[in-house]
Amino acid sequence: MRNSFGILFYTKRKEKLKNGRMPIMCKISVNGKSCTFSTLLSVEERRWDVRRKRVTGRSIEAKNVNTLLDRIYYNVYDAYMRLQRLPRLITPQAVRTLYSGQQSGSAGIVELFRRHNDEFARMVGLNRSISTLYKYRHVCKHLQTYISDRFDMADIPVCRIDQDFVRGFHNWLADSAKCSINTVWIYLIAFKHVVTQAIARGLLPHNPFTGYKLHCRRPNKSFLTSDELRLFLDYKPSSKAQCRVIDAFIFSCFTGLAYSDLKQLKMSDINMHNGRYSLSLRRTKTGADVYVPLLHLPYVLITRHRNCGEGTLFDLPSNNWCNTVLRSAASEMGINKRVSFHVARHTFATTITLANGIPIEVVSSMLGHASIKTTQIYARVLQASVTAEMSRASKSIESNYHIPDRLLSSGSRSSLHDHSLSP
Repeated sequence: MRNSFGILFYTKRKEKLKNGRMPIMCKISVNGKSCTFSTLLSVEERRWDVRRKRVTGRSIEAKNVNTLLDRIYYNVYDAYMRLQRLPRLITPQAVRTLYSGQQSGSAGIVELFRRHNDEFARMVGLNRSISTLYKYRHVCKHLQTYISDRFDMADIPVCRIDQDFVRGFHNWLADSAKCSINTVWIYLIAFKHVVTQAIARGLLPHNPFTGYKLHCRRPNKSFLTSDELRLFLDYKPSSKAQCRVIDAFIFSCFTGLAYSDLKQLKMSDINMHNGRYSLSLRRTKTGADVYVPLLHLPYVLITRHRNCGEGTLFDLPSNNWCNTVLRSAASEMGINKRVSFHVARHTFATTITLANGIPIEVVSSMLGHASIKTTQIYARVLQASVTAEMSRASKSIESNYHIPDRLLSSGSRSSLHDHSLSP
C-alpha cells in the first residue's frame, strides 16, 4: 500500500523565545497522522517566508539556517525511505525515531546528550551562546561520570531514565561533585531539557521529571555602596591595562551593562536623543534591546577611551582577567567584597537607580530584563534610602494624626521631649 508522506517546517508565533525569535518546528505526516519535533533553530518573525518555509534574505545567518533546514529535510526523508523497506506499518513517530539515529529505547542518554550538544554548537554565534554550550558540555561530563560511578557503565539506554535516576543524579551532583544548591538546580534544568527532547522524539514514553521539584536558593547579590563606589572613582591605577578595566567597571556601574555587552561596545552604539547622549544596543545574552540615557560621568569615560576606526571602546581582555584586576584593586581600597563585573550591574540596579527613586519598571527596561521578577532579584533597597524616605514623609504623616490625651501623661511628655525610651 502506498503511504502519503509529508515534511513541513513551521514557526511557533505564540511561543516566542526570550530573545523574541520564533522557534522553528518540523512536522512529519504519514497517512493522515503526524508528530512534531524542534529543529533547535529560530528566526525573527519578519525573516520567515511562510510560503517557502525558509528564512528570507542573503545574510550569513539566513544561509546557515536554510542549509540546516535542508539537511533536516533530507535526513527525515531518508529515514522514511529506509522504513519503506521494512515489512511493518510506517508511523510518523517511527520516522522521527529513525531520524534521531537510534531505535526507540536503545539510544544511550550520554550519546543523546552529546548529539544535542553537537547540534547546539552549530548554532553558536547565530542564536546560541558559547557559555551555554560550555554548560551543556559540563553537565554531560558529570552525567557520564555519574553513570560510570553508579552503574559501572559508559552509558545507559534512554528508556531506563526514571525518577530514581533523576534523584540519584541530583544527590550525586550535591554530594560527590560538591555542587552548590543553585548549581545543581541549573545542571538539572539542562538535563531536563535533553530528557524533554528524548520524549519528543519518542525515545522515552514518560517524563521522569513529572512531580519532581527542583529548588534553588535566592542569591544574595553583592553591590557597591555609594562610599565604596567613590573609592573606585578616586583609585589611581598603576598601569594602562588596569586603568582600562577600572574605567570600564565604573562605566558599567553607571549604565548597567554586562561584561559581554561592554566588551563589544562601540561608538556607533552611542547616539544623541532629545539633546542627550544615550547608548542603544541589543544584549548579547538575551537579544533584548537596551536604551540607557548617559549621565555625565560615563560620557566622560567614553570621550577618554574612544579610539579611531571601528574598534571597541574599552578593548577589554577576558572576564576572568578583568575580575582578578578588580578584586586586587578592591583589596587595596579595603573593600571586603568579592568584586566582579557583575557587581557593577547590581550596583547600577541598587545604588545608582533604585536608591535614587527610579521606578523598578524603568530599571528593568534599562537592564534589558524580560521579566521584572529578574530585576527584583538584583534590586536591593538600601537602609539609608528607607530612612531618608520615611524622614521626608514623616511631617506629612504626623500632621494628619494627633496623639490622644490619654497617651500624653507626664512621663510620656518627658520621654517625647528628650526622645528617650529608657525607663
